[in-house]
Amino acid sequence: MNKSDEETWNEMMALTKLGQQLGDMNITLNVEDDIPFLGIKKGSVDLQRFFYWNICKCFYKSEYTLEEMNHINFDWFRPANCHRQTPEEVSQWCKEAGLEIERLNVEDAGITVIAKKER
Repeated sequence: MNKSDEETWNEMMALTKLGQQLGDMNITLNVEDDIPFLGIKKGSVDLQRFFYWNICKCFYKSEYTLEEMNHINFDWFRPANCHRQTPEEVSQWCKEAGLEIERLNVEDAGITVIAKKER
C-alpha cells in the first residue's frame, strides 16, 4: 500500500506517542539472563530502550518535542533509499578514499566513523 508522506507522518504519531508513554514511565527492566536467539543481553535497561531496540523503533528522548520524536520515527520507517553496511565495508571505503580511521563505532542503530585524510 502506497501512502503519501503526510499520511505516513500522521500515522507515525501513534507510534511516537507510544514511545513517549514508555519513556515517561521511567521503568528499569532487569533482564536476568541473556536471550541469545533474540540478541538480548542480560542486565538493567530502561523499558523504553528495551522496547526500542528489541521490539519496535519508537524513539523517545525527554528533551525532544513530540514533533521532533515523530520526525526521527518517520525517518526510520519512511526512507526512500535505505542501505546497511558492515564495518568492513566502511573501513574499506575509508582506505580507498585515503582516510585514516580515528574511531569507528558500531551500534545497533548504525556505524559512526571519524576519519582524517592520510598524510
